[in-house]
Amino acid sequence: MPTPISHAAVGFAIAAWTQPEPPSRKVCVVAAACAALPDIDVLGWPLHLASTSPFGHRAITHSLVFALVSALVATILFFRGDQWRHHRARIAGILGLALLSHPCLDGLSTYSVGVEFFAPFSAQRLRFPWTPLGVPSAGLAGQLIQEALLVLAPAVLMGWLGFRRRGPSLRESR
Repeated sequence: MPTPISHAAVGFAIAAWTQPEPPSRKVCVVAAACAALPDIDVLGWPLHLASTSPFGHRAITHSLVFALVSALVATILFFRGDQWRHHRARIAGILGLALLSHPCLDGLSTYSVGVEFFAPFSAQRLRFPWTPLGVPSAGLAGQLIQEALLVLAPAVLMGWLGFRRRGPSLRESR
């Protein structure tokens, strides 16, 4: 059961390693936000939507279409200036990868009924054959520890290494 914090750490790490050197802090932060964005579907929980609803958890907001559209919108919104003009296509690709990391991580968990990768074209929910995350018998604390060891710690390490090995400190912005 990856949390938004782990998703964001993975998005940050993706951006830190997929940009030309040195990596831009702004791209990393926006990629982190994009990676957590698909969980906006939890706003539907108070409405008690069925798990099979196209607006339920791990449905349309976890799809390839949502990732593509959201990456384009985020690129347009956050990278308008002339300094980004020649980099927008690459940034959109980076943000798209960050967004796609979310349903992929969720597809590795046993929590819920799967992910609608192909919504709105298909309501079929899928998981990967290997599901190392979210062992129900471990309880909530066990699941959070497992996530910290398998997702969060490696993502934070990779994000830190991306900056440490590839460019200036996080204090500099571009």
